Amino acid sequence: MDETLTERLVTAARQELAQTLAALCAEVGAAESSILLPVNDTGLMFFASSNPSLMRPDVPVVPINASFSGIAFRTGQTIAVADAASQTQHYKAIDERVASRTREFAAIPCTDHGVLGVLTLVNRAAREADAAAPFNIEELRRAERFATEIGHAIGQLPGLAGTASRDAESKQ
Repeated sequence: MDETLTERLVTAARQELAQTLAALCAEVGAAESSILLPVNDTGLMFFASSNPSLMRPDVPVVPINASFSGIAFRTGQTIAVADAASQTQHYKAIDERVASRTREFAAIPCTDHGVLGVLTLVNRAAREADAAAPFNIEELRRAERFATEIGHAIGQLPGLAGTASRDAESKQ
């Protein structure tokens, strides 16, 4: 058995979170959802996602100083936009990686005595034609409650917050 107990627990946490993120998507009408954790002072890395393609090792790190997720991480404020891809704060490298255009987007900080990560909601699961359908207040409140739960979990599990930086080191 090459994996340490910590590595097995992190893997289990990621799998559980991916299932929970899929359930959150169903509740709020999102196509996908992810949790990003800081990899260093300048970037956020996908820790868990309802989109398996975002969990591959070649997914780019999301810049904290040049993205909606980074703004939410830095400010501790929820950010929601109806057409993310048309705005400069949108990090287009992720769209290129998943071959999909981000329209509706929300970035919600995961907090526990400070911001520990970011929960994202991406696109509507079902939408009519090209009409923008931003996430509404009730959907965002549900996501914020979930982000708070995630923040508490990250804060309770020693070493979990540093997982993203360890992942980045192992890729190099």
